[in-house]
Amino acid sequence: MRVKYNLKTRVTFQVTGPEDRGAACMLHNSMYDFANLNAVDLHIAVEKGRLKDVADAVKNLKLAGFYLGMPHKSDIIEFLDEVDPVSRDFNCVNTVVNRNGRLYGTGLDGIGMGMALEDKLGSLCGKKVLIIGAGAVGGLIAADLCKRGVSFISIANRTEEKAEKVADILSRYYCTETSYGPLSEKYLDEQSRNTDLLVQCSAIGNASHPDESFDYLGYIENLPEGCFAADVNYPDTDVLRAARAAGHKTLSGESMMYYQQIAAVREMFGAELSKECFNEGFRCIYGGRC
Repeated sequence: MRVKYNLKTRVTFQVTGPEDRGAACMLHNSMYDFANLNAVDLHIAVEKGRLKDVADAVKNLKLAGFYLGMPHKSDIIEFLDEVDPVSRDFNCVNTVVNRNGRLYGTGLDGIGMGMALEDKLGSLCGKKVLIIGAGAVGGLIAADLCKRGVSFISIANRTEEKAEKVADILSRYYCTETSYGPLSEKYLDEQSRNTDLLVQCSAIGNASHPDESFDYLGYIENLPEGCFAADVNYPDTDVLRAARAAGHKTLSGESMMYYQQIAAVREMFGAELSKECFNEGFRCIYGGRC
């Protein structure tokens, strides 16, 4: 990676917990390099309860901003001057920009998946969506899909109360019809029969949760012909494999991650990345180039 380092270099942080190895900052730096930005991203490991120190440092040192990984995406909100309303309601911020001494936070997981799906499918207007998982990421993805004109969203989650909360937040901001229910065979079978787009948003399938699995995937066989399946995890998951076995096209979370980089660079620096940056990201993650 070609590092730019002079008095005009803009600095961002990738803020994670102490156990995180900070791989995300390598991806950020590869994007900065591709965009020819005079900027560098540095990984800092921060214990819970110390985020105020980070926020104060970014303000006092006039840094460009910072990105957040787990477990800090919710805890940071109280230290920000302004937060995107939907991100606040879903209690999830992963990008913070220093706007002349005021810290603005937003969650970009939703826009990353939304952009990736539109690239594959074209307009999402009128589509009926089944969301699996009612965490903050699932909520932000559902919200972004509402912005893109989907006509119906069903949220299924192990804890039905969390699915209801997501549906309630969506109803406050958008006119999209919603439904919610448990991850039961009955509810999943019922909803899947009228689904155009399945998006799996839970951590099940992530390498950090190797011992977790879904109790039931038979509903995937009920998905109509032409239904598309996506997962926030990558490179492959049980949901994606089951969807392909049933004849459906799929998309892993890797595309979501790359499109999120486009959104992050736009938010942080006002710069536009082309899709050619994906090759740079791929080399960074799999080729060890970074």
